[in-house]
Amino acid sequence: MSKSESLLPVIFLTVAAFVFNSSEFAPIGILSSIAADLSKAESEIGLLISVYAWVVMIMSLPLMVFFSRVGYKRLMIGVLALFTASHALSGFANGYGMLMVSRVVVACSHAVFWSIATPLAVKVAPKGKKSTAMALIVAGSSIAQILGMPLCRVVGLAWGWRYTFLLLGAISAVILVMLCLFFPQVDNDSDFSVRHLPRIFRNRRLLTIYFTIMAFVLGHFTVYSYIEPYLLDEAAMDEHIVTGVLMVFGFAGFISSFLFSAYYPKRKRVMVYVSSFFLPFVICMLQYVKISIAGTIVTCVVWGTAMTLINMILQARLIKVEKRATTIAMSVYSGLYNLGIGGGAAIGGYICNKSGLGAICTFGAIIALAGSVLFTVQYRKQ
Repeated sequence: MSKSESLLPVIFLTVAAFVFNSSEFAPIGILSSIAADLSKAESEIGLLISVYAWVVMIMSLPLMVFFSRVGYKRLMIGVLALFTASHALSGFANGYGMLMVSRVVVACSHAVFWSIATPLAVKVAPKGKKSTAMALIVAGSSIAQILGMPLCRVVGLAWGWRYTFLLLGAISAVILVMLCLFFPQVDNDSDFSVRHLPRIFRNRRLLTIYFTIMAFVLGHFTVYSYIEPYLLDEAAMDEHIVTGVLMVFGFAGFISSFLFSAYYPKRKRVMVYVSSFFLPFVICMLQYVKISIAGTIVTCVVWGTAMTLINMILQARLIKVEKRATTIAMSVYSGLYNLGIGGGAAIGGYICNKSGLGAICTFGAIIALAGSVLFTVQYRKQ
């Protein structure tokens, strides 16, 4: 099989996606260990997570503009080298300040990686396997939710939190070597320059995609950010059952990856309409099925599947709409996604304080419904 017919480069990117997403949420599982070792309050260590998201949000566009003419293989190698080195810095950090700096650097590499990962996977995929390539990238992210963070926690508890970061750095170093040896040269065919940036923001179809993903992410994270206390307090579930329900979201990623690979674009409109309106529906239904463990699990499976499908379809649409500066457009998308994560958590927190946990499902569904309207209108005009 020739390189042009092999999915091996896409597999490398998939493993990289797993490592990047595992790293993003690794501090959640070892937060207490880091706090105890560095003699810091857990709230201070929690800032590692918040600052990470803010850096990704702020730096995605500027970094991609700066690297807009760098060849994709060279850029990906540089990103992984930076990612590897910064994890070594995290593992040997002698204090909170050095750890924070290392996580900021990781966030910068994350911002570039997720701006180019999906477009690059599509570029290197064999003919007729573009949808499969996108599905595999999502699968890598899903595996990170199921295995990545728990694995990071297990390593941290067994050998110390520093070894969690060192392990992630070691895995990324192996991927780096594999990319250097086996990844094909991929030219950056973008003719983008800074003066073209206003053109991107005048692209109405692209702006619709941005507003749509913002609405969906805001609605999703208004509820998902507080899903653990919601299931514990509102649904009165056991902690172990809650853990299982949360893992369901990772498995839902596999379902959506299969559906996307098998049916997009042959059943594009059906997938758009179903996933779009199922999302606000199941978010709203969560408050009515909470009395049933089975009902809650099924609802969460549909919820996770619909949200992941929406994300994949919108990325596919973005690649089609903006061909000249795809990675720049994707960097804006990534930044807005992270803005939506923080915004959804803030909205959900406000609702919890004002109206209680039980109200987040209604408000989250209403916000997501705005995304549904934008989503379907966009596709009706194609």
